[in-house]
Amino acid sequence: MMTTPETPPETPPRRPPSRTFVHIAALAAPLALASCSGANASSTRGGPSVLAAPGGTPIAGIEVHALDERPRLTLVNRDGDPTPAIAVAFATDPGPATAAALSALVEARLAAAGFETRVRADRTGFRVEWLVDNTTRITPFFTALVRAMREPVVANGPEAPLVTRRLAALRKTPLDAPELAAIAACTGRLGLSPSESMPDPASPTFAGELEGQRREGLHAGRASIAAVGPASFGALVAKALEASEGWPVGEPAADPFPTADTVASYVALPQNAPRGQVTLAVRLGDALGAVATAERLAAPRSPLHARLGSLPDAFHAVEVVGVARARGGCVSVTIEPDTRLDATALERAAARAAAIARHEIRLESAAPTNASVAMRQILSAADPRDAASRAAWWDLTTPVPAALPRVAVALALPPRATPAPGSAGRTFATELDNAWAKANEPVVERRAAVERGQGELWALVASPCGVVDEGATDAGVTALAMLAASASREPSAGVALEPWIGPDGVGLVAHAAPRDEHETPVELARRVGDAAARALSPAALTPITLTEARTSALAHLERTTGRGGVAFEALASALVPEHPSWLDPLGIYTRVSGAGLEGTRLHLRTLLEGPLRLAVLANADAAQATEVAQAVDRWLVPHPPARACPTPTRGASRTGPLTARLARDAGLAQALIAAPMPAVGAPGHDLALFVALALGGEGGLLEAALPPSGGVRATARIVGTTQAAALVVDVRAPSDLLTSAVNDVRALLGRLSRSGLGAPEFSRAASLASRRDTESRADPRRRLIHLWSGRSQTPRETPTAQAITAFLATSLAESALLVVEAHPDP
Repeated sequence: MMTTPETPPETPPRRPPSRTFVHIAALAAPLALASCSGANASSTRGGPSVLAAPGGTPIAGIEVHALDERPRLTLVNRDGDPTPAIAVAFATDPGPATAAALSALVEARLAAAGFETRVRADRTGFRVEWLVDNTTRITPFFTALVRAMREPVVANGPEAPLVTRRLAALRKTPLDAPELAAIAACTGRLGLSPSESMPDPASPTFAGELEGQRREGLHAGRASIAAVGPASFGALVAKALEASEGWPVGEPAADPFPTADTVASYVALPQNAPRGQVTLAVRLGDALGAVATAERLAAPRSPLHARLGSLPDAFHAVEVVGVARARGGCVSVTIEPDTRLDATALERAAARAAAIARHEIRLESAAPTNASVAMRQILSAADPRDAASRAAWWDLTTPVPAALPRVAVALALPPRATPAPGSAGRTFATELDNAWAKANEPVVERRAAVERGQGELWALVASPCGVVDEGATDAGVTALAMLAASASREPSAGVALEPWIGPDGVGLVAHAAPRDEHETPVELARRVGDAAARALSPAALTPITLTEARTSALAHLERTTGRGGVAFEALASALVPEHPSWLDPLGIYTRVSGAGLEGTRLHLRTLLEGPLRLAVLANADAAQATEVAQAVDRWLVPHPPARACPTPTRGASRTGPLTARLARDAGLAQALIAAPMPAVGAPGHDLALFVALALGGEGGLLEAALPPSGGVRATARIVGTTQAAALVVDVRAPSDLLTSAVNDVRALLGRLSRSGLGAPEFSRAASLASRRDTESRADPRRRLIHLWSGRSQTPRETPTAQAITAFLATSLAESALLVVEAHPDP
């Protein structure tokens, strides 16, 4: 985004979606550019630009010509433009005044020679763009350009009025605050800082100063030319440039790197940053990397957007800038909070958000790049002048491989902010140091196992807090968030996502096979980890995914707990009045059906702020598990290490028979006969599971206890979590037969409490338990969950008959039973 000094810089957008602004060029695929006719480029420049690839083959009609004692020439051969164009790019010494004065000098001299040009400048250089209305004027244009560069500056010369106007316009374009000078120095944005000197055109020494700048900046070593048009036009330009004479030569622009990082804060102008704003700029040694990084950061589903939106005080990006400079490049991100915060809270929240932005820049800039970034920017420009301008500037750019990245950060406090006297910026700088240190620390607890040769890599990232903190008003919303997260998968990632709503945790299972024989194990791991963590971002939840999740959850609840979940809600409200989802993590029907998007996002954000654990079944080596963990950590918000699950209290259970009403069209009545059981993981829970196997299924005790006809059926299951559990016998029958069926079940449970299981019944349950255990261990999902939970994966021992008898005597006593009867409305 380039502007002339007479035109104030565009005001950046203040709301998302983010846009990528790139100075002259930006963006990414393979490009080899030929170094064609002429002598070695070293005579005009210290080394090749990012576009030069000696010995390569021209691709997409782009060629680079290196000419002795002339600016290098880039030809972009394309048809269809109404008029071809030529652009000349100059790299000046840093500072807006130099670029403004020299650009005005060249523009005025070209205008005097009869050439109407568009000239655009920033603080690192300027571009002269000319629409070629007549190809016979190409040679005169180069003649005029050489004279504009070569002729000395004299006092009160014909170009003086335009130079004076441009410098006056620059004086009227100050930076919003002096603290932004380091960022502007990186991005090249126009704007005058109080620390920058401004020449006075009325001074008797001004002409001499400008002449020194002309000799230093207007020569072939700091210039590059590009032409956009048909191949025949490019040939004419190349021939005219080669025939031209008198080009001044010199050394390329130094474009020095900053020597230190900077952190600053200031109070914003009343019209700017009403909630506050943070801008972070990183100077890099690779212009291609800087521009490609900006493109990836600005993508709508980038990790940057997701991580900023997942913060406790969410932020969003309002501008992402990628800049190609004469040496290296710069990438800058400007972010704002979604809500107003007081000054102290803003400084702390902004520090955390800035640390995430810096972390993302570091990660993205480490990715390999090539000249395709420049190619895409050049060819994507619709206006031939823009295409030529970008090509010329890219040809000036040289990498600085050994450069140390430097960071400049500035926090704009809102106009009404009132930080404590003397504390402005101090909290921000301290918090930024702390946040940056935490950004590189592991977020998730890690557990891994290697199963070489398996077809897929499996990962489970989940919260060990599960639904422990859900109450009566939000029972099931956490599980709903997981269902919605699994529906927000990116199909192109090729990773299957499954919600895991378990008794001791809630999260996502992700698994995938290699795409092909070329994908490495580490690349597979990165893809799986990225897909899992990306889906967990609250920003990824949409009205569509929430609707799909709610439909799925309600269908499951109705299938497992009965029509509308009415009877189960009454049961859960009696056994665990304050936490009904402790009995079923999927919650209760009425709460799930009423859950909204913002509430679901809030539950997901709260879950991500607590402890998280990752389990990985690697199918190649241990390095995969590390890569998955790093990919997951990237998407999550760093927190202090002392994160723990809440410890809510459990209220007293209610006793006595309960009744509920079903919808009139329910068909069958329903009864739930329940008995509290040891919670998942507690001693005795395995015995409860064994009893449920004995009761249910074909040939089970319930089948034998109920009449074979009349439409009565019953199932038995253990429900619950690590907080509470119960054995639930679910009876469905016509209303006139329900009471009799309930009495039959109670009689059965009473007999078991007094006498225990008979030998055939015990043997059947033991056989079912063994078979299920074997099948479970064959499923990688179960192995993954056991790894995550820390449970032993060895086969369970069959309990003794004596242990079962003792367990039944207490757990199924008549006083322990709770019965809910639900009949359809008449």
